[in-house]
Amino acid sequence: MSQPVSFLIPCAPKSKYLAETLRAIDAQTHQDWEVVLVFDGECEENRTAAKELPEGRVKILLTDKPRSGPAVARNVGLKECAHELVALCDADDLPAPDRLAKQVAQFEARPELGLLATWGRKFTDAGEDRGPMPTPIGSEKLAKILLLFNPMTNSTVMLRRSIALELNGFNPAAVRVEDYDLWLRFLGRAVVDVLPEELLRYRVHDGQYSRGRILGPQTSVLLDSKLGAARRLGLSTAATRFKHLLWLAVQVANRRW
Repeated sequence: MSQPVSFLIPCAPKSKYLAETLRAIDAQTHQDWEVVLVFDGECEENRTAAKELPEGRVKILLTDKPRSGPAVARNVGLKECAHELVALCDADDLPAPDRLAKQVAQFEARPELGLLATWGRKFTDAGEDRGPMPTPIGSEKLAKILLLFNPMTNSTVMLRRSIALELNGFNPAAVRVEDYDLWLRFLGRAVVDVLPEELLRYRVHDGQYSRGRILGPQTSVLLDSKLGAARRLGLSTAATRFKHLLWLAVQVANRRW
């Protein structure tokens, strides 16, 4: 029997795509799952959307303070997930029907895996296809690329809950890069890899949280995590510092301040 999975979804108030995301989860071919919804502020619209799922399949939690951010919300949910394998998903993305089945099969075949992402494909509200989101494959190659930039999409990631908790989960100080920061802290502690199949439809729309400012105190948090990963992997910390400067230059060019 395949392992059960906890879907972990943080929700800002009035997440207008949540119902569609939950319908995509309900359509999974791997049906041994629960959904842990963490509301970052009470919201009747989100509670109504949660009724898309069968009774007993969804657990609703609240952050202590409204609008604490997705890192805090994910940490609240991570502690309450019932299963070791946790599938991350945002409240506006659509997992493919066979996402869980294919990722669980990889975890069962590769016990050294700690975190597994997949490829995805962008789309708009109008249904326009914005093309593929490929990610380099191979754990060694991926680790080196992660020391330069984040090629992985949060909503494609499945991880081992025990390792994430050991690492203290998502760092709220890494604002808008809390997922990237966690991937870095996984490096050298467990295998991080990518399954080269498009198992997510990633929604592109106005107001996405990930599009906001990331140049600030979080950049030093990221550097610390990159240097820690480099040391665990036996890679050059000097080269890692240089890569971080290149990453900063790209963020400046993209006006992420």
